[in-house]
Amino acid sequence: MFETRDFTGNISVDTEFPYEEYVRLPEVPCQRNTEERIKNAKHLKYLRPEQCIVHLAKLGKESNIKGKIYPKDMVFRVDGNTRAMAWETGKSDYIPQKLIAITYEYETLDEIKECYNTFDSTEATEKNQQKLFGVLTGFYNYQPKSEKLIQGAILSGLSKACHFMWPLRWNQPSVKTDQLEGMVGGWIEEIKALDELMTNKKVWNQPFICAALMSLRHYGVNNQKLLHAWNLITSQKCNLMSDERDGVSHIVFEWMNGKFFKDATICKDTKWENMNRTVSYILYWLDKYMEDEKLVKVGNGWDRVAFEYKNRIPQNKLMNSIFSIES
Repeated sequence: MFETRDFTGNISVDTEFPYEEYVRLPEVPCQRNTEERIKNAKHLKYLRPEQCIVHLAKLGKESNIKGKIYPKDMVFRVDGNTRAMAWETGKSDYIPQKLIAITYEYETLDEIKECYNTFDSTEATEKNQQKLFGVLTGFYNYQPKSEKLIQGAILSGLSKACHFMWPLRWNQPSVKTDQLEGMVGGWIEEIKALDELMTNKKVWNQPFICAALMSLRHYGVNNQKLLHAWNLITSQKCNLMSDERDGVSHIVFEWMNGKFFKDATICKDTKWENMNRTVSYILYWLDKYMEDEKLVKVGNGWDRVAFEYKNRIPQNKLMNSIFSIES
Protein backbone atom coordinates (compact mmCIF):
# COMPACT_ATOMS: atom_id res chain seq x y z
CA MET A 1 0.00 0.00 0.00
CA PHE A 2 1.31 3.44 -0.96
CA GLU A 3 1.99 5.98 1.77
CA THR A 4 0.04 9.25 1.52
CA ARG A 5 1.39 12.65 2.42
CA ASP A 6 0.02 16.20 2.25
CA PHE A 7 2.16 18.37 -0.04
CA THR A 8 -0.19 21.35 -0.14
CA GLY A 9 0.86 23.10 3.05
CA ASN A 10 2.84 25.82 1.28
CA ILE A 11 0.18 26.50 -1.38
CA SER A 12 -2.40 29.28 -1.38
CA VAL A 13 -4.97 30.19 -4.04
CA ASP A 14 -6.41 33.60 -4.86
CA THR A 15 -9.30 33.50 -7.34
CA GLU A 16 -9.51 37.30 -7.55
CA PHE A 17 -5.88 38.20 -8.19
CA PRO A 18 -5.68 41.66 -9.89
CA TYR A 19 -4.18 41.73 -13.35
CA GLU A 20 -2.40 45.03 -12.62
CA GLU A 21 -0.64 43.49 -9.62
CA TYR A 22 0.40 40.42 -11.58
CA VAL A 23 2.12 42.31 -14.41
CA ARG A 24 4.07 44.39 -11.89
CA LEU A 25 5.58 41.30 -10.26
CA PRO A 26 9.20 40.45 -11.19
CA GLU A 27 10.06 37.37 -13.21
CA VAL A 28 11.73 34.50 -11.38
CA PRO A 29 15.52 35.21 -11.42
CA CYS A 30 16.38 32.29 -13.74
CA GLN A 31 13.67 33.19 -16.26
CA ARG A 32 14.45 32.70 -19.93
CA ASN A 33 14.74 35.51 -22.46
CA THR A 34 11.06 36.53 -22.55
CA GLU A 35 11.55 39.05 -25.35
CA GLU A 36 13.01 36.34 -27.56
CA ARG A 37 10.27 33.87 -26.64
CA ILE A 38 7.39 36.20 -27.46
CA LYS A 39 8.47 36.46 -31.11
CA ASN A 40 7.09 32.95 -31.69
CA ALA A 41 4.22 33.03 -29.17
CA LYS A 42 1.41 32.94 -31.72
CA HIS A 43 -0.71 30.87 -29.32
CA LEU A 44 -1.13 33.95 -27.13
CA LYS A 45 -2.89 35.97 -29.83
CA TYR A 46 -6.30 35.02 -28.46
CA LEU A 47 -6.91 35.01 -24.71
CA ARG A 48 -8.24 31.74 -23.30
CA PRO A 49 -9.52 30.83 -19.80
CA GLU A 50 -6.61 28.44 -19.33
CA GLN A 51 -4.19 31.34 -19.67
CA CYS A 52 -5.80 33.10 -16.70
CA ILE A 53 -4.36 30.57 -14.23
CA VAL A 54 -0.90 31.69 -13.14
CA HIS A 55 1.69 30.42 -10.66
CA LEU A 56 3.72 32.53 -8.25
CA ALA A 57 6.46 31.85 -5.71
CA LYS A 58 6.97 33.69 -2.41
CA LEU A 59 10.40 33.89 -0.81
CA GLY A 60 10.36 32.88 2.85
CA LYS A 61 13.61 34.53 3.89
CA GLU A 62 16.03 37.11 2.50
CA SER A 63 18.50 35.77 -0.07
CA ASN A 64 21.74 37.16 -1.44
CA ILE A 65 22.74 35.96 -4.92
CA LYS A 66 26.00 37.34 -6.30
CA GLY A 67 25.60 40.51 -4.27
CA LYS A 68 21.96 41.10 -5.24
CA ILE A 69 19.52 41.11 -2.31
CA TYR A 70 16.10 39.47 -2.63
CA PRO A 71 14.05 40.48 0.44
CA LYS A 72 11.83 38.23 2.53
CA ASP A 73 8.25 37.92 1.21
CA MET A 74 9.26 38.91 -2.33
CA VAL A 75 6.90 37.33 -4.87
CA PHE A 76 7.96 36.16 -8.35
CA ARG A 77 6.10 35.11 -11.44
CA VAL A 78 7.02 31.45 -11.90
CA ASP A 79 5.11 31.01 -15.14
CA GLY A 80 3.09 33.22 -17.47
CA ASN A 81 5.90 35.71 -18.08
CA THR A 82 5.50 35.52 -21.84
CA ARG A 83 1.75 35.89 -21.36
CA ALA A 84 2.29 39.01 -19.25
CA MET A 85 4.44 40.57 -21.96
CA ALA A 86 1.87 39.70 -24.62
CA TRP A 87 -0.86 41.39 -22.58
CA GLU A 88 1.27 44.46 -21.87
CA THR A 89 2.38 44.95 -25.49
CA GLY A 90 -0.97 44.42 -27.17
CA LYS A 91 -0.16 41.04 -28.69
CA SER A 92 -3.34 39.48 -27.29
CA ASP A 93 -6.91 40.29 -28.33
CA TYR A 94 -7.95 40.85 -24.69
CA ILE A 95 -6.41 41.60 -21.32
CA PRO A 96 -7.80 39.54 -18.42
CA GLN A 97 -9.79 41.44 -15.81
CA LYS A 98 -8.54 39.10 -13.08
CA LEU A 99 -6.48 35.96 -12.64
CA ILE A 100 -6.48 32.83 -10.55
CA ALA A 101 -3.12 32.89 -8.79
CA ILE A 102 -1.60 29.80 -7.18
CA THR A 103 1.24 30.80 -4.86
CA TYR A 104 3.94 28.48 -3.50
CA GLU A 105 6.00 29.65 -0.53
CA TYR A 106 9.63 28.51 -0.29
CA GLU A 107 12.41 29.52 2.06
CA THR A 108 15.20 29.93 -0.50
CA LEU A 109 15.75 30.95 -4.12
CA ASP A 110 17.16 27.49 -4.81
CA GLU A 111 13.78 26.01 -3.90
CA ILE A 112 12.04 28.58 -6.08
CA LYS A 113 14.37 27.62 -8.93
CA GLU A 114 13.30 23.98 -8.49
CA CYS A 115 9.68 25.14 -8.60
CA TYR A 116 10.37 27.00 -11.84
CA ASN A 117 12.11 24.00 -13.40
CA THR A 118 9.07 21.85 -12.60
CA PHE A 119 6.85 24.05 -14.73
CA ASP A 120 9.49 24.26 -17.42
CA SER A 121 9.79 20.47 -17.65
CA THR A 122 6.04 20.11 -17.82
CA GLU A 123 5.63 22.62 -20.61
CA ALA A 124 8.79 21.52 -22.47
CA THR A 125 8.93 24.90 -24.19
CA GLU A 126 12.29 26.23 -23.12
CA LYS A 127 15.64 25.21 -24.54
CA ASN A 128 18.98 25.34 -22.78
CA GLN A 129 20.06 28.31 -24.87
CA GLN A 130 17.16 30.32 -23.48
CA LYS A 131 17.92 29.03 -19.99
CA LEU A 132 21.48 30.34 -20.30
CA PHE A 133 20.13 33.87 -20.68
CA GLY A 134 18.09 33.41 -17.50
CA VAL A 135 21.10 32.11 -15.56
CA LEU A 136 23.22 35.09 -16.63
CA THR A 137 20.63 37.73 -15.83
CA GLY A 138 19.04 36.14 -12.80
CA PHE A 139 21.88 34.48 -10.93
CA TYR A 140 24.91 36.44 -12.08
CA ASN A 141 23.20 39.82 -12.53
CA TYR A 142 24.74 40.20 -16.00
CA GLN A 143 22.84 41.51 -19.02
CA PRO A 144 24.27 40.06 -22.26
CA LYS A 145 25.09 42.56 -25.02
CA SER A 146 25.99 40.56 -28.11
CA GLU A 147 23.32 38.84 -30.16
CA LYS A 148 25.19 35.57 -29.82
CA LEU A 149 25.08 35.61 -26.03
CA ILE A 150 21.54 37.01 -25.84
CA GLN A 151 20.44 33.95 -27.81
CA GLY A 152 22.58 31.70 -25.60
CA ALA A 153 24.32 30.31 -28.67
CA ILE A 154 27.62 29.43 -26.96
CA LEU A 155 26.68 26.15 -25.30
CA SER A 156 28.76 23.74 -27.40
CA GLY A 157 31.88 25.84 -26.97
CA LEU A 158 31.21 26.41 -23.27
CA SER A 159 30.56 22.73 -22.67
CA LYS A 160 33.75 21.72 -24.46
CA ALA A 161 35.78 24.28 -22.49
CA CYS A 162 34.39 22.76 -19.28
CA HIS A 163 35.42 19.31 -20.51
CA PHE A 164 38.99 20.40 -21.28
CA MET A 165 39.42 22.10 -17.91
CA TRP A 166 37.50 19.63 -15.71
CA PRO A 167 37.39 16.36 -17.71
CA LEU A 168 36.26 14.15 -14.84
CA ARG A 169 33.30 16.37 -13.98
CA TRP A 170 32.24 17.45 -17.48
CA ASN A 171 32.49 14.40 -19.64
CA GLN A 172 29.43 14.35 -21.90
CA PRO A 173 28.70 16.38 -25.07
CA SER A 174 25.07 17.07 -24.16
CA VAL A 175 24.33 19.90 -21.72
CA LYS A 176 22.10 19.06 -18.78
CA THR A 177 19.81 21.78 -17.50
CA ASP A 178 20.86 21.41 -13.89
CA GLN A 179 24.51 21.93 -14.87
CA LEU A 180 24.05 25.30 -16.56
CA GLU A 181 24.46 27.46 -13.48
CA GLY A 182 27.72 25.73 -12.56
CA MET A 183 29.02 25.95 -16.13
CA VAL A 184 28.35 29.67 -16.30
CA GLY A 185 29.79 30.24 -12.82
CA GLY A 186 33.03 28.56 -13.81
CA TRP A 187 33.55 31.01 -16.67
CA ILE A 188 31.55 34.13 -15.72
CA GLU A 189 34.40 36.64 -16.14
CA GLU A 190 35.54 35.03 -19.38
CA ILE A 191 31.95 35.01 -20.68
CA LYS A 192 31.67 38.74 -20.00
CA ALA A 193 34.91 39.36 -21.91
CA LEU A 194 33.76 37.08 -24.72
CA ASP A 195 30.50 39.05 -24.91
CA GLU A 196 32.49 42.20 -25.69
CA LEU A 197 34.37 40.40 -28.46
CA MET A 198 31.39 38.80 -30.21
CA THR A 199 30.28 41.83 -32.21
CA ASN A 200 29.97 39.77 -35.40
CA LYS A 201 27.67 36.83 -34.69
CA LYS A 202 28.39 35.00 -37.96
CA VAL A 203 32.13 34.48 -37.47
CA TRP A 204 31.93 33.17 -33.90
CA ASN A 205 31.78 29.41 -34.38
CA GLN A 206 31.89 27.05 -31.40
CA PRO A 207 35.62 26.13 -31.65
CA PHE A 208 36.38 29.88 -31.51
CA ILE A 209 34.12 30.27 -28.47
CA CYS A 210 35.77 27.37 -26.66
CA ALA A 211 39.29 28.54 -27.46
CA ALA A 212 38.45 32.15 -26.56
CA LEU A 213 37.14 31.16 -23.13
CA MET A 214 40.21 29.05 -22.43
CA SER A 215 42.72 31.63 -23.65
CA LEU A 216 40.97 34.39 -21.68
CA ARG A 217 41.27 32.16 -18.61
CA HIS A 218 45.00 31.68 -19.12
CA TYR A 219 46.17 35.07 -20.40
CA GLY A 220 43.59 37.19 -18.58
CA VAL A 221 40.37 38.90 -19.61
CA ASN A 222 42.14 42.27 -19.78
CA ASN A 223 45.17 41.13 -21.77
CA GLN A 224 45.17 43.65 -24.62
CA LYS A 225 47.39 41.59 -26.89
CA LEU A 226 45.07 38.59 -26.61
CA LEU A 227 41.97 40.73 -27.17
CA HIS A 228 43.64 42.24 -30.23
CA ALA A 229 44.43 38.73 -31.50
CA TRP A 230 40.78 37.69 -31.27
CA ASN A 231 39.67 40.86 -33.04
CA LEU A 232 42.13 40.11 -35.84
CA ILE A 233 40.96 36.50 -36.08
CA THR A 234 37.27 37.36 -36.25
CA SER A 235 37.97 40.20 -38.70
CA GLN A 236 39.86 37.68 -40.84
CA LYS A 237 42.97 39.85 -40.97
CA CYS A 238 46.22 38.03 -41.60
CA ASN A 239 49.65 38.38 -43.21
CA LEU A 240 50.36 35.76 -45.88
CA MET A 241 53.38 37.43 -47.48
CA SER A 242 55.83 34.77 -46.28
CA ASP A 243 55.81 31.10 -45.36
CA GLU A 244 56.73 31.95 -41.77
CA ARG A 245 53.58 33.45 -40.27
CA ASP A 246 52.39 34.63 -36.91
CA GLY A 247 49.87 32.51 -35.05
CA VAL A 248 46.85 34.66 -35.87
CA SER A 249 47.60 34.43 -39.59
CA HIS A 250 47.78 30.63 -39.39
CA ILE A 251 44.38 30.50 -37.67
CA VAL A 252 42.71 32.91 -40.10
CA PHE A 253 44.13 31.13 -43.14
CA GLU A 254 42.99 27.71 -41.93
CA TRP A 255 39.48 28.85 -41.05
CA MET A 256 39.15 30.44 -44.48
CA ASN A 257 40.59 27.52 -46.47
CA GLY A 258 40.56 24.34 -44.37
CA LYS A 259 43.75 22.98 -45.92
CA PHE A 260 45.32 21.58 -42.75
CA PHE A 261 42.15 19.73 -41.75
CA LYS A 262 41.44 18.80 -45.38
CA ASP A 263 37.86 20.05 -45.00
CA ALA A 264 36.84 23.62 -44.19
CA THR A 265 33.63 22.42 -42.49
CA ILE A 266 35.64 20.63 -39.79
CA CYS A 267 36.95 24.00 -38.60
CA LYS A 268 33.45 25.02 -37.51
CA ASP A 269 32.16 21.57 -36.54
CA THR A 270 30.81 21.06 -33.02
CA LYS A 271 31.54 17.33 -32.80
CA TRP A 272 33.65 16.64 -29.73
CA GLU A 273 36.25 14.59 -31.56
CA ASN A 274 36.71 17.35 -34.14
CA MET A 275 36.87 20.09 -31.51
CA ASN A 276 39.64 18.17 -29.75
CA ARG A 277 41.81 19.03 -32.75
CA THR A 278 40.45 22.40 -33.87
CA VAL A 279 40.55 23.96 -30.40
CA SER A 280 44.06 22.60 -29.81
CA TYR A 281 45.13 24.05 -33.17
CA ILE A 282 43.77 27.50 -32.26
CA LEU A 283 45.35 27.50 -28.80
CA TYR A 284 48.69 26.31 -30.17
CA TRP A 285 48.86 29.21 -32.61
CA LEU A 286 47.58 31.71 -30.05
CA ASP A 287 50.51 30.75 -27.84
CA LYS A 288 52.89 31.43 -30.74
CA TYR A 289 51.25 34.79 -31.40
CA MET A 290 51.52 35.78 -27.75
CA GLU A 291 55.21 34.76 -27.81
CA ASP A 292 55.87 36.69 -31.06
CA GLU A 293 57.04 33.48 -32.68
CA LYS A 294 56.56 32.95 -36.41
CA LEU A 295 56.57 29.45 -37.90
CA VAL A 296 55.83 27.66 -41.16
CA LYS A 297 53.76 24.86 -39.62
CA VAL A 298 52.62 23.41 -36.33
CA GLY A 299 55.14 21.54 -34.19
CA ASN A 300 54.94 18.29 -32.28
CA GLY A 301 52.29 18.11 -29.58
CA TRP A 302 50.01 20.73 -31.11
CA ASP A 303 47.03 18.37 -30.84
CA ARG A 304 47.43 18.06 -27.04
CA VAL A 305 47.42 21.75 -26.18
CA ALA A 306 43.72 21.99 -25.26
CA PHE A 307 43.95 18.88 -23.08
CA GLU A 308 47.00 20.25 -21.24
CA TYR A 309 45.45 23.65 -20.54
CA LYS A 310 44.02 22.39 -17.25
CA ASN A 311 47.57 22.08 -15.93
CA ARG A 312 48.51 25.67 -16.71
CA ILE A 313 48.74 28.39 -14.10
CA PRO A 314 46.86 31.51 -15.29
CA GLN A 315 49.37 34.26 -16.07
CA ASN A 316 47.99 36.70 -13.50
CA LYS A 317 48.38 34.09 -10.75
CA LEU A 318 51.85 33.21 -12.05
CA MET A 319 52.94 36.86 -11.88
CA ASN A 320 51.53 37.23 -8.37
CA SER A 321 53.47 34.14 -7.33
CA ILE A 322 56.70 35.53 -8.82
CA PHE A 323 56.28 38.89 -7.09
CA SER A 324 55.51 37.11 -3.82
CA ILE A 325 58.76 35.12 -4.05
CA GLU A 326 60.85 38.19 -4.94
CA SER A 327 59.48 40.19 -2.04
